[in-house]
Formats: sequence, structure tokens, C-alpha cells
Amino acid sequence: MKTIAALFLIALLTMNCFSQAKDTLNSRNSLEKGKWAVQFEVGNDFKLSSFDGVIISLKYSLSSKFAVRFGAGVNASNSDQTLDFKDYYYGYTGSESFNDNSKEVTFISNILFYPNPRSLLNIFFGIGPRASYLDRNDERIYIDGYKGYRKINSWALGLNGVFGCEWFPLKFLSLFGEYSVYGTYGKTTDEDYVREISTGEIVEYYYLYSDNFQFRGNIARLGLSLYF
Repeated sequence: MKTIAALFLIALLTMNCFSQAKDTLNSRNSLEKGKWAVQFEVGNDFKLSSFDGVIISLKYSLSSKFAVRFGAGVNASNSDQTLDFKDYYYGYTGSESFNDNSKEVTFISNILFYPNPRSLLNIFFGIGPRASYLDRNDERIYIDGYKGYRKINSWALGLNGVFGCEWFPLKFLSLFGEYSVYGTYGKTTDEDYVREISTGEIVEYYYLYSDNFQFRGNIARLGLSLYF
């Protein structure tokens, strides 16, 4: 539903952008040098969420025609769990413990170009870098006296592009629809092994090293910008 709505909005706004190419500068338009904006994604049921998977997304207008948009996000988690076991028939009891620790950093930036900032509805294009980094460490203490480890390290670099149109119902607020695509290249190492606790001997070992190329297109979204 959100994809259909985004397609409809982009088509409508694009047609209006060209039809109003000779309009004077709208007094409610905030495409001005020095303006900042905080951006949110409009999700299902019109709920606002983080933009493009990052915690914060900001846009700064370099001029009426050019702006830079950048977003950054840090996701960190740490989980400790203990599972207790009991066999009532044999009277056996024991437990297994789990510890998961992960950190992920994402950075996205675009240079945006508005061909006709004097229009009531403003079409824009953009391109810029995209980067991500993941570090994850898991530990397992098994009921039979073994301890498992898994370490994942991954990074990716690439470019992303956007195309869309923005409308200002109020000077400090805009709604926009856009398509985005991105391609990244990165590397991942995945190390997994099991050690006997009493002797320290490694009884199982697994290691994976891979190059990754990812391309993702046709990402449609609706967004809201608050200017200040």
C-alpha cells in the first residue's frame, strides 16, 4: 500500500512540477540557503519512523537548488540468557547460558539537486556515498561442558541515488515521495568454533571469508521534513 501511494504521489508531483515551471517563488517554500531539516519516514498507518534505516537524517540547504542530506545510525545490543533444564525421569538438571553482543554503524549521504526551486512542487535528484560496519560476538556455554564462540565482522561501501518530489503545505513542513537505489561492495569474516571447557581444546572450527556485492533498487518511501 505504501509503495502504491508513493508511486501515485511521485507521478502527481512530477506532473505539477513541470506545469508550474513559471510560478514565482512560493512564500511557504523553505528551499533557501542555510535552512536545516529533520526528516522522517511515513510508515503504515501514517506512523513516523527513522529514515532509511538510520537513527537520524538531516538536510542542509547549500542554496535554493542544492542541498546535502546525511544520516547516521548506531545499533548496539547485548543479551544474556540462561536456560535451565530438568529431566524429571532421570533426575538430571543443568543449564545453558547465552551471551550476544553486536554493534552496527550505518552512514548515508546525498547531494540533492532541485532543478526548479521556484515551483510550488519541487522535483529533486541525488547521489552520494553509503557505508556500514557490523561487529558481532556470540558465546554459548553448553550443558555438556563445551563453550561455543562466533565472531562476525562485516563492512560495506558504495553509492546510493534518489529521485523524488517535495511539496510544502507549510513553510516549515514538507511532504515528499522518492525512489532510491544503492549498490555496495564489502567483505565479511565469520568465525565459529567450539572449545571443551575442561581442557581448552578446540573440537570444532569453522571460518568463512567472503566478498559481497549488493544492489537494491525500486525502494519507494513517503517522507516528512521539518525545517528550521
